[in-house]
Amino acid sequence: MRHCCHHTYFSILPGATDFLQSMAYMKKTHLLLTAGILAAGHTVQSQDSARISELSTYTVTATKFAKKLGETGKVVTIIGNRQIGQNLGRSVADVLNETTGIVIGGVYSNPGKNREVYFRGATSQYTTILMDGIPVADATGLTGNAIDLRFLPIDQVERIEILRGTQTTLYGADAIAGVINIIMKKGGNKPVNVFGDLMFGSNRTMKGSLGLRGKQDNIDYNIAFTHFSTDGITEAAKPDTVKDVFDRDGYRQNGLNATVGIQATENFRVQPFLFYSDYKSRFDGGSFVDSRINKNKSDFLHSGVRTQYDIGTKGKVYGNFAYQRVNRFDETGWDTTHLDGRSYFGEAYGHYDLTNWLQALAGVEYRQADMVNADELDKTWDVHSQNTVSPYASLFLKNFHGFNLELGGRYTVHNKYGNKFTYTINPSYVFSDKLKVFATVASGFKAPTLTSLYSQYGNPDLKAEHADSYEAGIQTYLLKNKLDLRVVGFKRNIKDQISYINYKYINFNQQKDKGVEVEVSARPVEKLLIKASYAYVDGQVTTQNAAGKDTTYSNLVRRPNHTGQIDLAYQATKGLFVGTSVRHTGTRGDLYYAPNAWTAESIQLEAYTIWNAYAEYNFGKAKIFLHANNITNNKKYWEIYGYSVLGFNMQSGVSFSF
Repeated sequence: MRHCCHHTYFSILPGATDFLQSMAYMKKTHLLLTAGILAAGHTVQSQDSARISELSTYTVTATKFAKKLGETGKVVTIIGNRQIGQNLGRSVADVLNETTGIVIGGVYSNPGKNREVYFRGATSQYTTILMDGIPVADATGLTGNAIDLRFLPIDQVERIEILRGTQTTLYGADAIAGVINIIMKKGGNKPVNVFGDLMFGSNRTMKGSLGLRGKQDNIDYNIAFTHFSTDGITEAAKPDTVKDVFDRDGYRQNGLNATVGIQATENFRVQPFLFYSDYKSRFDGGSFVDSRINKNKSDFLHSGVRTQYDIGTKGKVYGNFAYQRVNRFDETGWDTTHLDGRSYFGEAYGHYDLTNWLQALAGVEYRQADMVNADELDKTWDVHSQNTVSPYASLFLKNFHGFNLELGGRYTVHNKYGNKFTYTINPSYVFSDKLKVFATVASGFKAPTLTSLYSQYGNPDLKAEHADSYEAGIQTYLLKNKLDLRVVGFKRNIKDQISYINYKYINFNQQKDKGVEVEVSARPVEKLLIKASYAYVDGQVTTQNAAGKDTTYSNLVRRPNHTGQIDLAYQATKGLFVGTSVRHTGTRGDLYYAPNAWTAESIQLEAYTIWNAYAEYNFGKAKIFLHANNITNNKKYWEIYGYSVLGFNMQSGVSFSF
């Protein structure tokens, strides 16, 4: 998606790679890893947060209430508090990029470059991002409705739950590829707890956070502030033929997270919250094009209240309301753009145990999105709005002689695109707590965003998208739970898929994606954890050519067919933790818009491999940490064609809690 010169774009291009050759290349390139693997480390999952998965682990995202992983057939990845704590010098995008099946476009680029979420081959518009279970939307629609990941400081995150596959029954229209639930820090266990961190790194990078959390009687609270700044690198790559020096494009961010929990009665809890984040960045004029005057200023407000009422031990009733606002100001030498997006969310739902083996969930939600496109010169405003009302319900068969089943449906009433029913069927079976088999059949419905309809690149004649999704897999625990293996295959078909091609939104006839994900965790000895993952994804689009005939071709722009990662973590002593990771990204296609060109040139990008490392020493109430990224100083690759990538860089600092 390329709304203006510094934003990326979604489009189509053939691309494939040979994974076996890629892995051979990775082995040859990183022989040094064998000798140096324990000398330093990267943020792989720690001994506490990444112990071998157990079916008794709870998730709150798979079914919208706490449920054991062994009682659901959903594919869930949980990034725990300890692993989050080992990423304090990095970002939410960095953490997500190391998750199987997710690629974050721009994560190796200048810190101010926008981040695109590619989830199982789908673009950002098909992923729902939640904060504590509430969708966080961007009605300005730069990446669909998904919130800009740059707004979210990692310091204020408690844990992240990632739910794969189409989840529109529980989470609405955008959840066609999956759901990312970012769970923020909340109150502590004592009246006052002070926590924070301070980090310095390459490119004159500095980050610091400071917060208070605690609990007194029936009230708990958390308030934290984060500041991040960096001089960065030049966003656009400098061609060899250009003699001028490209300037650095800096980035500044502030974030505030405040939550209060009030236990009003024994059964009733109220939790008002406020999250605010802003950033300023400089950006260049496009691929290979420097600019010293382009700048951006954006801010995000997320506020509201969560309520919970306990129905004895049988169930709970929830009520959530949120208001979100995103302001964006882009200033270039030829234009000033102001986008004002406002989102409203209200939801009431509850779950109840009908029997020991049968649970029910039902609810209704309301969403509204308003977008104001302001012309700062003419002082005119275009206001557009859309809304939905969606009742939904699910039944859960729980551990009925090892068998689990979810049957769910949602009826969406859209003010422009009419009514649509979507469903989920999700059976699973657990054999002796050692082997789980599971499958899902689900449908989805997604209306065009306000940006795709009404922006200067919009198309008011766009059709809504309809999706059918299928997945199946196994997860097994072997060698006394020292080995965990999960294999999942998926297929996703989207009718009337919307894409952005040559500065215009259009409908394709159909988009078909498929893939396989393999994850292995092993603990040969108590202090050593080894993880390996591999993801394959392929996609084809069907559309009409110039002669009016259907044509089909591969189209995963910036999305590799093959990705793989190996992580090692070692708790050397009680205080010293080290680890390392190697991530390989296969070949993929990109599109290059030359200056003043209205059509794109197809570019094939080569595979690349990044080696990172991490180490920390914990003193109890404080720890020191060190990140070393891109250790081999690999700069000879394109992540996004025409844009610079970070070479070797480091961050080190201290964090504390007392």
